[in-house]
Amino acid sequence: MFVHLAKRIAMPNDTPVTKCGWNVIEGYVSAGCADGLVKVLKLEIPEVGDARTRGVAGQAQLTKNQTLEGHTNTISSIAWNERFGKLTTADSSGTVIVWVNGPQNEFVQDMLNNRTKNRISDMKWNSNGQMICIGHEDGNVIIGSVEGSRIAGKSLRDSKLAKVEWSPDSHLLLFGFMRGEIHIYDFKLNYINQIQIFCIREGVPSAEIAGIEWYDGRNGLMTMNSKSLVICYENGAMQLMSREDDPAPIILDVDMHVASIKWNDNGSMLAVAGYQLTGDKAYNFIHFYSPWGEHLRSLKVTGKSIADCAWEAHSLRLVIAIDNFIYFANCRLDYKWCYIQDTVVYSFYTCTRPEHIVVFWNTKTNEVNYRYVRNLLSLGGFGSYCCIGSLAERGTSPIHTTDTYIVLLCNSIGVTIESKYIPFHPIHICVTQSYAVIASKSLVFVLGISGFIGPQMVKKQPYEKFIQVDDPTTVRHGDELQLSLMANLDAMETEDPITSLCGSDKWIFIARSSGIVLRYSLPACTLMEKIECLFRISKIALNSIATLMSIIDTSGYCMLIDMESKEPREDITNFKKSDVWNVVWATDLPDSFAVMEKTKISLVRGVEVEEAVPCSGYVCDYNNLQVKVVMLDEIMKMHFKGVQAPSPDYITVYDNKLLHDMKTACEKLPLEQVSSLIDKDPHPQLWRALAEEALNHLDIKVAEHAFVKIHDYYGLQFLRRLQQFQGEQFKRAEIAAFLKQDDEVEKIYVHMDRKDLAYQLRRKLGDWFRVVQILQSGAIASDAMQNEAWNELGDFYFDRQQWATAAKYYEQSGNGAQLFHCYAYTEDYVALEKLSLSLQDNDPILRSIADTFAGVGLAEPAVDAYKRCNLIQEAVQMCIELSQWDMGIELAHQYNLTDLKTLLTRQAKTLLDQNKPFDAIELYKKSANYLEAAKILYGIAENHSKENRPLVMKKKMYVLCGLLIEQYRTAMKTTSRKEKKSAPISASDALQGLLTEETTGSGGVSDTQLLDNVWRPAEAYHFYILAQRQYKSNNAEGALRSALTLTEYEDILPVQTIYNLIALCATSCGAFNSASKAFLKLEDDPSISEEDRKEYQKLAFQIFLSSQPKDKRPVLSGQCPQCSNRINEWCLNCPSCDWRFPPCIATGRPIIEYGFWICPACKHRALENEMARLDVCPFCHSSVNG
Repeated sequence: MFVHLAKRIAMPNDTPVTKCGWNVIEGYVSAGCADGLVKVLKLEIPEVGDARTRGVAGQAQLTKNQTLEGHTNTISSIAWNERFGKLTTADSSGTVIVWVNGPQNEFVQDMLNNRTKNRISDMKWNSNGQMICIGHEDGNVIIGSVEGSRIAGKSLRDSKLAKVEWSPDSHLLLFGFMRGEIHIYDFKLNYINQIQIFCIREGVPSAEIAGIEWYDGRNGLMTMNSKSLVICYENGAMQLMSREDDPAPIILDVDMHVASIKWNDNGSMLAVAGYQLTGDKAYNFIHFYSPWGEHLRSLKVTGKSIADCAWEAHSLRLVIAIDNFIYFANCRLDYKWCYIQDTVVYSFYTCTRPEHIVVFWNTKTNEVNYRYVRNLLSLGGFGSYCCIGSLAERGTSPIHTTDTYIVLLCNSIGVTIESKYIPFHPIHICVTQSYAVIASKSLVFVLGISGFIGPQMVKKQPYEKFIQVDDPTTVRHGDELQLSLMANLDAMETEDPITSLCGSDKWIFIARSSGIVLRYSLPACTLMEKIECLFRISKIALNSIATLMSIIDTSGYCMLIDMESKEPREDITNFKKSDVWNVVWATDLPDSFAVMEKTKISLVRGVEVEEAVPCSGYVCDYNNLQVKVVMLDEIMKMHFKGVQAPSPDYITVYDNKLLHDMKTACEKLPLEQVSSLIDKDPHPQLWRALAEEALNHLDIKVAEHAFVKIHDYYGLQFLRRLQQFQGEQFKRAEIAAFLKQDDEVEKIYVHMDRKDLAYQLRRKLGDWFRVVQILQSGAIASDAMQNEAWNELGDFYFDRQQWATAAKYYEQSGNGAQLFHCYAYTEDYVALEKLSLSLQDNDPILRSIADTFAGVGLAEPAVDAYKRCNLIQEAVQMCIELSQWDMGIELAHQYNLTDLKTLLTRQAKTLLDQNKPFDAIELYKKSANYLEAAKILYGIAENHSKENRPLVMKKKMYVLCGLLIEQYRTAMKTTSRKEKKSAPISASDALQGLLTEETTGSGGVSDTQLLDNVWRPAEAYHFYILAQRQYKSNNAEGALRSALTLTEYEDILPVQTIYNLIALCATSCGAFNSASKAFLKLEDDPSISEEDRKEYQKLAFQIFLSSQPKDKRPVLSGQCPQCSNRINEWCLNCPSCDWRFPPCIATGRPIIEYGFWICPACKHRALENEMARLDVCPFCHSSVNG
């Protein structure tokens, strides 16, 4: 970067300035003085124009100069609240005033507090402007709101308070005390901890704190590990931290008495203001540091005592308070950017993305491409390639080092051509036609670039070499072993770091901080020369043929050295210039270059310097006697405001003196005389400019002479063709077209009332936006011409992936094929369905539309599209894949397809082979093949019943199986009724149906067995669970009723399980007869072990020793509906007629009443009085209302 003083403003009555601030949103500068004077200024620079009049090169105008009255003592603190446009000032007597910009654009008092009489040491607004923290010197701290109300307050009496600072999230407050300690509090002023100070060594007397600054991240961070918290002491000790508890801060000693520190607007630069004592004299400086503590620049400021400094938005200007003046300094920032093939490549970052945004802006076509790079570190380019260096993400690199970096070689649209992992920090990048040179502080890596031979890129032999500048004669190859070694070497600190690189295809020049320039030959990488300069080098640049090199030192002094001379390097040329921050050599003239000094540009040829002209841009290219300048400052402002694409207005072209004088001579002298002048100092660009001027004057002779001089055969052919035109207007139109002045050509055609020619011109140029405007303005438009223009505009947006915009143009042209792609990419399936309905049957696009609908599961529109293009088989297959069996069966019946069952069976088998039985069940269920689904589910349930799974899970599986069978029966009844209506069923057909049902299912059970006994397992588990639930609810009699029901399911549940439960429930309710029978059953069970049988006998003996095996007298519950005999509620069958009573699924009681409830889903019964309080079936959990 480069910084220089630009303007000075004196305070009234020579009052010393003590504090200053800058409102980064509205641009107001505030200055507080020793006698209570407060000034509000606004120094505006032009926002329009080119690089000559816009930006820092423009003439700044003082548009506001207001004095604020209210303080009578020295201003001790100034704080801007940018969000609410308020200025807060405080003085040494404790008076605090809040100023607000009034309706008349004048600052007026909004709030005043002069109740305290103690000096205000510091005050800060938080990042969102809602709260302010005011710290008094005696330790009293107050937190107030933007409306003026008090939020919190506390007295910190331990020491005198010096500085306060908010954390970026406003959750923490840092308080710095005079003795050097920094304490951490929350926003409610509760003590949390103390920051560990590393920069003050033990035994050193404590120093007062000069400043605490915590960048709030409002405009993003340079990298994810950038330091944002800085603590600085008046003795120059400083530490940079990423957070308040950073265990590894960066320690610095700025070697001066510090007065003020300030971060710039995006946290990329820290300004440290103070003075250095040399003998009896004090010299004022502002040092600039990166977030990692690297010294970037120093600015010496004249005066006695520097007090404060503040940054403008975008970091282009700095205000400095010194003595009774405020100075404005301009900053020329070191952006990460380069220029390749008419493309400006630059980077910026925001708070909305974690990556840097690298923009590839083609200045000819105005097309923009973006690339997102995490932790961007460096960028450089030349010719056709740019090189991007960044920190590689962990786990992606083959190099096993702590930190690995990646270098990407990209073309002019941001496509990666090559990539290479390296083990060191890429600080400097230099790209030549054949090599990319990447350097850290002590290592240089040379990477060969692939070349182009014919239409295909041919990969050269890998060329990778390392140079270690502390051992300059040793060159290593870039294999993996050497990469690890390079990582170790880069970790070693060097006392003489690399500061700049330049080179050509034959040489590499490496500049070091001490003033030594190393010259290596390529491709051997042999050290050829060591050039010693007597100053610290900042930047070097080489001319096009590597014969001259410019060197700029850290103070801005520039000199040239001749690389071919054997004389002492410093005495080769007489060119010397100060305040220089960049030199760009011409690509076609070895002795010409552009010099950037402060806010001006000078063009130099040899040692002859042209008059400097204002320039606020950065030089892209110097070629054909013209310098192209890009206004990067304005582009960064544009992105800060949210605008994405740069404007061509950000490019400015400066003419060399030769070209400028030639153009001036063409206006004053005859063209033949100008031709004679050019012969004295010829250049192709001068002849080309003369030819253009001659064509504009229709001077064919001079134009022909100029084209001959530059061997422009195409130009001579044009002159021959031009003579064939008769009218002057036609000739001027052709000349304008030859000079690529397309707007001028169109203007001539329109003036001639030949809009057809204007249309043909724009059509040939591919400017379809203008084509549409021409067609809409005249009567030459046909439907075909309109449709072609709409299609081309649609293609324009389609190629840029702006499909929604492209669709609007395709709709106007009726291009269904492209509309399909746009709707598919934007996933606008409603519009896609409308498009499908608007197409003719058998349109080729219908198949693609149908496939798209099928791919996203939209079966109905997909079937419609398939039907309209006669792809019925594909429609049925799609229905199968999407499990839309109702639709598939309807299609099969509608079009008489006979292989639907085959497709269904094949699909189910595939799912079963893939161990997806439930998908197969769902497939059969949706296709109304309930019996097949039940077979598969029954097999799964049988497997579950043999495993140690929850009883409820086992019951559910069998219930689901039973429900499928009930659906099958319902479907069969419906089919039977339909068939009876259509034709009577013969006895042979009925017999055949019965025999078919005897087939064995996938669960190993026949269809008849499954149909007859499907509910029995579910019933067994249901009553088993019901009995246990009743027993645990102290309903032993009800549990016994349910348990006795299980005696009919001995083929499903283990005998021991059933009679254990009966014995338990019977004993609990006094039914010892039932208990006795249960124990007898258990003792006679052959599956029980001898040890268990003895335990049962022992337990039965203990029970029946005290109780006789008789039941309590059971309650008579009613009469048998068959024989009218009285029965009790424990009877499962009538003792007289053996009539079986169905059990109630809610209670387990036998149902002997004629009135009962039947579940509409599972067909099981329950007592009506029990179901009156239930909403779902106790067995299958279907709704009571069906």
